[in-house]
Amino acid sequence: MEPLSFLYRGAMLAGSWWCHQLPERSPHLFGLPLPLCWRCAGIALGAAALLCWLVRTKRLPPLALSLWLAAALPLDVLLNALGGGGLDNPRRFLTGVLWGFFATSAALRLPGLFRGRRARARRTRPLPA
Repeated sequence: MEPLSFLYRGAMLAGSWWCHQLPERSPHLFGLPLPLCWRCAGIALGAAALLCWLVRTKRLPPLALSLWLAAALPLDVLLNALGGGGLDNPRRFLTGVLWGFFATSAALRLPGLFRGRRARARRTRPLPA
């Protein structure tokens, strides 16, 4: 067995844990589909871009902006489900990048939001009699 064949099969197996890997929705290199489809590759790139953003700015993007831009992916999925999507891989990649960056950013804000809400609830709760 060739070492490259072993590495390719390993990468495909690892990618199959979270990606459907449909060949018509995946980028190809040397005639072989890559381990992540266009959307999953976009999500991974968006999450990596968020990490770079956090290292550089040390702050998350605003929550409202994150929620609005992350909504592009569910809307794209809905459009595809309703039959209006077709095989538009550049759109899948772009909505994946937006989701990876902004949905991850919104998810990172959730623990802080819940902590703040619990703290406010404790302050406004009436004292036991």
